[in-house]
Amino acid sequence: MLWSKPMFKLKGLILACLLASPFAVQATESFVQVEFKTLDKEEFVFPDDLNAGALNIVMLAIGTEQDNGTWQGDALVEWYAALNEAGLLNEDVKAWHFSVLKVPFFIKGVIRNGMADSYEGKLPFNQAGPIYIKDVEGFAEQAGIEIDGQPTIVLVTADGELHEQLKGEATEENLSAVSEAVAGHLAAGAG
Repeated sequence: MLWSKPMFKLKGLILACLLASPFAVQATESFVQVEFKTLDKEEFVFPDDLNAGALNIVMLAIGTEQDNGTWQGDALVEWYAALNEAGLLNEDVKAWHFSVLKVPFFIKGVIRNGMADSYEGKLPFNQAGPIYIKDVEGFAEQAGIEIDGQPTIVLVTADGELHEQLKGEATEENLSAVSEAVAGHLAAGAG
């Protein structure tokens, strides 16, 4: 059956609307597996140890310069507070805060301890930490994440599939987008 021009335009419009949403579906992307210590100094294997019952909200600060990475990390602390205040976090939906960095080995402990001091009482230390990696760009590329100086939120299912991705600060609009996406995933999982 041939598509009529109006029908073709309608399908194009629907596709454009889907692509313009704040989230983009990640079909083949995956996270690089990395071992590190969380802020509570416990061993963690990323992404294997993400353990939400239904959905993980992975908050990533990925930057190539220190000041921007610090700003992103602080913005993600605000994200955690906003998600918690919105009532989204529980055993089925957990938020994780990770800073992805390339640093010399001899300052790794200093960075983790500095993060712990800054984030004390603001988020669970067993759900946060620095991910030290030699190839930050490769880490981001494999996950389909653009390094653009903005905090990144990635929804990851309990079985490890990367789904929606959002960039930016915890604005009302962005929080609403995350809330809707979480509700959609939970509804799809229940049905």
